[in-house]
Amino acid sequence: MRFHPTAISLASTILLFSTNCNPIHALQSNPEESPQRLSDTTAVCTASQGRTATCEVELDVPASCIIDGSSNCPIVFFFHGAGGTNDWFGRQSGVHANNVIGVYPQGENGWNTGPKNTNTCTWDDYDCTSDPDEGAFLSSIIHELRLLGALGNVYLVGNSNGAALAHRLASNANMDDLPIKGIVTKVTQLLASPARSGPGNLNYNQPSAGVPQVSVLNLMGDNDLLIPYEGGTSGVFGGDTNFVLMSALDSMTTWAAHNGCSTGYTTASSVYGTSGQATFYDYSGGCDEGIIVEHYVLHGAGHSIGGSTTLDGVRIDYDLAYDFISRVEAGGGGGGGGGG
Repeated sequence: MRFHPTAISLASTILLFSTNCNPIHALQSNPEESPQRLSDTTAVCTASQGRTATCEVELDVPASCIIDGSSNCPIVFFFHGAGGTNDWFGRQSGVHANNVIGVYPQGENGWNTGPKNTNTCTWDDYDCTSDPDEGAFLSSIIHELRLLGALGNVYLVGNSNGAALAHRLASNANMDDLPIKGIVTKVTQLLASPARSGPGNLNYNQPSAGVPQVSVLNLMGDNDLLIPYEGGTSGVFGGDTNFVLMSALDSMTTWAAHNGCSTGYTTASSVYGTSGQATFYDYSGGCDEGIIVEHYVLHGAGHSIGGSTTLDGVRIDYDLAYDFISRVEAGGGGGGGGGG
């Protein structure tokens, strides 16, 4: 187990602070398209390393999710890409229609998953106290949600830099700080190197022994000029060759092996949009019940996959994600989504 007492101590400190100053004592619902600001009523921004006035965390809770002040509904974090914002998730996430709790954090000029010109420390200064510590930030949000009575499984949905964050957090999953059940990642795969980057202890870039199983749904375009499908270096790392991406299929094999699944796969053809072609890869053979590892390659697609784009008639944002989450929650295996 590679997680250290300092991470748990930080979470405990945040919990104690929150218990003393948080005016909300039970989970509260809000109307559709009118999320609450968790950052206004808790210390998730002010007590977290590297956060500025930009920091905001919205919480979107359907009334149908609350029973006697608590909830077992799935909790779904939505992560924007580099340069993006959390402004539109409250209007487009669909959490009310799908009976899940939505969480919409705002990153600091994106997410600190690699070299950034806004960082003051080098990427391998793990003791840095000034740059955003994304693991600690997300851990503090989850702890606040548990305090409020949101007890459901945690899922992460991310695009581009937000998908890189989802891979990173899932690689550091643990029941104390990051109890992550599944991730949906679009147009980004795992890093092959370095092994760690950025501040803190929750900063490993690949899953390893001791990390719980995490279900994975990943979508990539094979004509992506920014994040190459076949892996390698990328311009997003500012020329730093220490940062190398796995190929998309190696990334999926890594997740399958970590989850104790067969590293082989079955494939099926899918229709991307109205006439494009995609291939669906199912790595879920041999997985424990409830573990799903699936990948789509969208042939000819680049880095931008539109929110209204469909696969076999199912909208990628976010109907495909909700289908995945429903199957994980039900405890079923893979085989969903592709090939009719």
